[in-house]
Amino acid sequence: MKIIRQLNRSILRVVCAAMILTIPTALLTADDHPELNAAAVKANAGVTAVLTPTSDPAVAKVTITGVIQSSLGTWLDSGELEARFPPTPDQPVIVNGTATWTSLDGANTLKLTVAGTAIPDPASPAFYNANYQITFTGGTGAYASARGQAELNEVVMFTSAATATTTWNLKGFVIKKP
Repeated sequence: MKIIRQLNRSILRVVCAAMILTIPTALLTADDHPELNAAAVKANAGVTAVLTPTSDPAVAKVTITGVIQSSLGTWLDSGELEARFPPTPDQPVIVNGTATWTSLDGANTLKLTVAGTAIPDPASPAFYNANYQITFTGGTGAYASARGQAELNEVVMFTSAATATTTWNLKGFVIKKP
């Protein structure tokens, strides 16, 4: 039995070596696949949110603006979200929408979708703790074909029934073609 295993391994080695030696050199060049740049993204931001009522009393349109410090540089944040408030306060607020990061010089944008939930902080009903999944979906300039994922954790402080200030941290990755 031991001799058969050794024979099988020897045959497998010979077959693998033969396959490697017969592959044309052109198939092994690095130019045969698209170039990609992957970058880890870490960011934090201060954002203002303005809530506007809709025809559905449980839904508000949320306009966000703010400033982002990130491993990709400094950006301006703008977006349109929908906040769907639950029928009882023990359930999370559902938040979905889109945002755009714009570089300070305006040469690049990074587009993203936002999906997540926010729950009231037990210490104060004016504060919410939120967690969102972010999907990077392209942009302009260097980020025209960008794709990626991130997780965003946010603290929201309502300063009135229609306005809030937030701070958030984000960790994820972006892949772009050079």
